[in-house]
Amino acid sequence: MASLDLISSGFDAVRQGQYRANTAAAEIARAGALVNPAAAGSVPLQAATAQPVASTAVESNRPVDMVSALVALEQARQEVEAGASIIDTADEILGTLIDIHA
Repeated sequence: MASLDLISSGFDAVRQGQYRANTAAAEIARAGALVNPAAAGSVPLQAATAQPVASTAVESNRPVDMVSALVALEQARQEVEAGASIIDTADEILGTLIDIHA
């Protein structure tokens, strides 16, 4: 049914937007983290896995492009809104189809 395909497309858009937002937010947060040269030898660990937060020193020390991260965050917001709009439209279509058949 076409309306179910629309709902699936909407969920995919929301999921992709959430992923993009998480990635951009992590970049922005990394930019705010100050690197202390004295603490460079001690790498913070993830609470759940006890694995290092950054897999390599290069990963945690690479520069952050704040403009790109903020643009990606805005794109993610718009992508989630578009996906939610698709879901709303598919819901209205499905409701109309059910009303017609009832």
